[in-house]
Amino acid sequence: MKRFALVCLLCMFVPAAVCAAGTSIQLQNYRALIRITSPQFSPDGKELAFLTVRSDFVHDRYDATLRVLDIASGKSLILVQGMRDLEMPRWSPDGKTLAFMAKVGKQKAQIYTVPATGGTPEELSDADNGIQQFSWSPDGKTIAYVTPDESPISKKDRRTHHDLFTIHDDDYLINKPPVPSHIWLLSVKDGKAHQLTFGPTSVLETAPPIGGGVSAPVWSADGKWIVYAQQANADDSDSDRTRIVAVNVATGDEHPITNQLSYEYNPVFAPHGDAIAYLYIHGPGAVSDMDLFVGSPAGGQPYDISADLDRNLLPELAWLPDGRGVVGMADDRIGVQLYVQPLNAKGHALDLDGLNALSFAVSSRGALAVVADSVTLAPELYLLRTLDSKPVKLTDFNSGFAKYAHGRSIEVTWRAPDGQLDDGILTYPNNYVSGKKYPLVVWDHGGPEASSSEDFDTNEIGPLRDLFAADGYLVFEPNYRGSDNLGNAHMHAIYRDPGAGPDSDVISGIQMLEKQGIVDESRIAATGHSYGGYMTAWLISHQHFWRCAVVGDGAVDWTEEYELSAAGNLAWTRDSLGGSPWDKDSAALYVSGSPITYAGDITTPTLILSGTDDTTVPITESFALYHALASRHVPVEFIGIPGAHHSPQGPVHRELYYGAIEKWVVKYLGS
Repeated sequence: MKRFALVCLLCMFVPAAVCAAGTSIQLQNYRALIRITSPQFSPDGKELAFLTVRSDFVHDRYDATLRVLDIASGKSLILVQGMRDLEMPRWSPDGKTLAFMAKVGKQKAQIYTVPATGGTPEELSDADNGIQQFSWSPDGKTIAYVTPDESPISKKDRRTHHDLFTIHDDDYLINKPPVPSHIWLLSVKDGKAHQLTFGPTSVLETAPPIGGGVSAPVWSADGKWIVYAQQANADDSDSDRTRIVAVNVATGDEHPITNQLSYEYNPVFAPHGDAIAYLYIHGPGAVSDMDLFVGSPAGGQPYDISADLDRNLLPELAWLPDGRGVVGMADDRIGVQLYVQPLNAKGHALDLDGLNALSFAVSSRGALAVVADSVTLAPELYLLRTLDSKPVKLTDFNSGFAKYAHGRSIEVTWRAPDGQLDDGILTYPNNYVSGKKYPLVVWDHGGPEASSSEDFDTNEIGPLRDLFAADGYLVFEPNYRGSDNLGNAHMHAIYRDPGAGPDSDVISGIQMLEKQGIVDESRIAATGHSYGGYMTAWLISHQHFWRCAVVGDGAVDWTEEYELSAAGNLAWTRDSLGGSPWDKDSAALYVSGSPITYAGDITTPTLILSGTDDTTVPITESFALYHALASRHVPVEFIGIPGAHHSPQGPVHRELYYGAIEKWVVKYLGS
């Protein structure tokens, strides 16, 4: 009791102190976190289907459960659990059935259906190469799904090693010819399917370079058209070469809705009529916000309805039921907001009462379901009954996390020497006391067209913000130029300036904190993942005050990014640096903008982590950085993550990954 009274007195009479009530969180505590994904309203708007996802550490996988929640009563029903890779629940138009994708045994993903009131799932599709995306027709009689074509190399040819193939814009780990994905139509009544689209073009199925994302084919309200993002070929480094294409369901005839040949993504048909909303670059050039455009399969000139919003819209889009506008998400300062973009007025953010949106759905009645969290609140499902109402919590899956302490997080802003406005997140240590100086961990986010936001455990920093705060450190997450949270100019400022400009943003941010007298200048760590790994390598090669560093899947050589990577990074590198490594106007920047050029100057003890199957940032770049340090006897450790792509895929590897980072930083920063 005396100890409790003393803590309360400190909180009352030392206002500059941050008192963290509760138990300090440990890495293993995150095993209990339940993620919530894929909210979907029933057609009448009275029920919500969604997935809860738990970590299975025994089998090193994530297990999803399909649930249906009655909004009026709050009662929920478990429909499906125990099926591997369960994802993408979708209501039938009559509301009686839910379809979803899952795997059984060793087979590839197929479409299954289950009665909305409960029952045994039944397999509906039988696609030899598995299902990638799907959507119901408006009358519920047909499902459009996406599946890869057959390989041009037969099983016999593979057995006899007659399997040579041609490589184009593909990643360095490719071991078979790429094949396009196409749309098929599946009869719900008898399970028969026939192919709708053909040829060397493909439905987009790989990550775009700057904005936008993979999305399912979308039906028009009258069922006559399907629109999708079509990639010019099947090569995984050409995901910039996309356009929105409308296909006539009856004839299979296709035509693009614009004359653009690249950077069009995520089409969504209006609930009535033939208007199509989709994402396209604002400009100048590709390194810019993704804006919301509206076009039609009938032709005509599409128009930018979000030109005045000045935010980079994320891939998730949904029309309002009256067709007068579209709801989308965007990073905004240190949060993630939901925006309503009317067809003929300026868009505006909804009031989420301090929460950050993770995903959302719009009902036929105009209500919104939002999966949301905050820096101290684990994700739950919330309801906005109208666009003007505040969110009401519908679930309580993660209430156990309320008992843990969290360091106070605030937004900080500053200007770089050239006047560039920046912001970021500063998190104080648990039990911070005014007047003391603390070690500082700098975490740079990836992208760079992304940002650090005050989410619970969903950004690349994951649990490290709270873990470092519990270790007694300040945590600084700068949204350097190139980040998408402060408008188009801030995002475009990284064009042809991949390192020096962002470096000045980060360094001036650190200096801003040091002027507050809270930083122990002798104990500062540089850390980050992906482009944040690039930033870390750049920072430690240009400044030498760092106590230690962590480079996670970090790009260090732009020529290798252009030549070897996938996920659109060939296009990203070309369009961000202003040309290829072989163009005279950009060739020099491939050298001067690459941290590996300066790796001989690095003296900071550095931890390097990389997935062995990473095609976004090839592990070859990590090898180069490792040898540049090891050959000069700079303290360095290089950890490979078996089978991982651009981040750990399973819960065991994820926990080991973050544990290794925390251990390395604590080793050098101390307590």
